[in-house]
Amino acid sequence: MPELSHPIPTREKVLVIGAGPAGLAVSAALQALEVPFDLVDRAKHVGGIWDPDRKDTPVWTAMEMISSRRTTQYEDLLRPVSYPEFLRPEQMGKYLRAYAARHDLTEHFRPGVAVRRARPFEDGVWEVELSTGEIMIYRAVVSAHGISERPHRPEWAADAPRSVQVMHAKDWTGADGLEGRRVLVVGSGQSAADIAVDAARRALEVRWSMRTGHWVVPRRIAGRPGDVALTREPSRLGGLNDRIAETVIARTVGRPQDVGMPAPEAPLLEDQVIISDDVLDRVREGRITVVGEVTGFLEDGTLTHDAPRGKAGHRTFAADLVVLATGYETGADHLPAEVVPRTRQGDPDLFLGAFPRGRDDLVLLGQQRVSGPALPILVQQADLAAYLLKATLDGDAAPPSARTALAEFRRLRAGSESAVPTAPTEGEGGLRERLGDLVGARSVRPRQAARSARDAGDDLVPAADGATLLARLRTVRALFEADARA
Repeated sequence: MPELSHPIPTREKVLVIGAGPAGLAVSAALQALEVPFDLVDRAKHVGGIWDPDRKDTPVWTAMEMISSRRTTQYEDLLRPVSYPEFLRPEQMGKYLRAYAARHDLTEHFRPGVAVRRARPFEDGVWEVELSTGEIMIYRAVVSAHGISERPHRPEWAADAPRSVQVMHAKDWTGADGLEGRRVLVVGSGQSAADIAVDAARRALEVRWSMRTGHWVVPRRIAGRPGDVALTREPSRLGGLNDRIAETVIARTVGRPQDVGMPAPEAPLLEDQVIISDDVLDRVREGRITVVGEVTGFLEDGTLTHDAPRGKAGHRTFAADLVVLATGYETGADHLPAEVVPRTRQGDPDLFLGAFPRGRDDLVLLGQQRVSGPALPILVQQADLAAYLLKATLDGDAAPPSARTALAEFRRLRAGSESAVPTAPTEGEGGLRERLGDLVGARSVRPRQAARSARDAGDDLVPAADGATLLARLRTVRALFEADARA
């Protein structure tokens, strides 16, 4: 087992769990503020799900990423110019390893070490049991384990006969070996669309069970990457309403309901859209057949499913393989359930998607789905976490301005998140502005709050509007940055 070179005892350190993009971001931020920390991951290398050597990853080799250069790179390390606009998974893994090396994070990294249990005894005292058998005390914990730890499986999946292979999307490795097999993909979101397209390359037949309709947007919109155009920064909404946006997308790639998919339930600019260049074409060609919600297995092993919404009938399908792209459940096996309070809907009550109410010594990163790019939000959460932990660990030794910033953070955390101002954001305009360049300005109606993922029926992980969350994170982060400049 590698020895940590840092001489500081663990009781004075922060433990960062998970060496993916979020864990690396918070580790780099802690290092910049000279906050001592350890970084652990059950895998042998940094990179999280983008580590090609780990088996428990929802990423597969032929996967086509939907995030572009701007939204998959850190501000302090630009991607190589030789890399394409949309990376391949192995390129993303190499980039993350380069980021860890740039900031000397590997000196703090213990590979192949999982956290069995982490529980607080009092503020600033965490007992942590590692997979090595060691039991250590830490000052604080940042759990950056992501959302793929607890795959959700519908109850009917447990009734599958032995003749039918059932796997979760997390275990999908690609379409090789599917020749002559009949595949059913279950789920309404991005993962289901990606897997259905991949399976259609080799499988004899692919059916896609969709419970909820979503808009399909290409990877490029009006010459710009789709994830950039979908950012929808509040300060740059422009003057385009939903109907005009939907008209432009419909003319560009078509409406989902026109090819037999369920009609989207939310307006385009409020939807958890599917980003794909291929899924509508595969449905048009008949390579993917869209069906309704799965209702269970019959005695002979065939599946029953509803007809697509708006069509009559109830149908059966003899599948050889069922892929459950049914999302993930929130939480972490290594944390006691009572540590993170829950909302009335049962979602983790996390201020700004990462900070448990009433705790200064625990941060959870990657426990929220967002519309638009995830990495910029993870970086903002990581930076804010580092500021918070620095001020908390310094205590009375912190400068008065840092203590003032911490007190204001606590005040905001105790109240409604909607009370946090959405400061102007930087960068290019969002989808409204991008499409406005094509069709001209129109009036904008007030934006509604993002629907919960549970209501959408796609995932059990709570969802949030990425642009609004990003703006609020920048507002709160500015409290501590003002102290740092003082």
